[in-house]
Amino acid sequence: MSNDETILPVPVIILEDELIIQNRLRRILTDLGYENETLHFVFNLKEAFEKIEEIPISLALVDLGLPDGNGVEFIEKLRERDSSALILVISAWSTQSSLFSAIKAGATGYVLKERDDLEITFSIRSILRGGA
Repeated sequence: MSNDETILPVPVIILEDELIIQNRLRRILTDLGYENETLHFVFNLKEAFEKIEEIPISLALVDLGLPDGNGVEFIEKLRERDSSALILVISAWSTQSSLFSAIKAGATGYVLKERDDLEITFSIRSILRGGA
């Protein structure tokens, strides 16, 4: 539990195909107070689609550029299943159109991968507090 007593939404799915970024996000999330067993890391759309059949996701961190497609497809699918899930896009793609399509698909917020850990932490916190 973080010091401001925020109830952390769990479970969390992290859809990211690069291990180095996965590890970075794991560190950021555990620093925020998440337990490792509530974090579900998947490398591609196929794994992500299987995971949301198994567990109800409360928070999703989604990369858009994936080996087997676009993260926007996952955002749409998760939105269909659960309209209350929080979805933060963490992507290297910063084009207006990728941002727009992610938001249109139902993403709650968007942060660029090249931002430092502090900024990514801030983005996650603001989504947890109900911001966008």
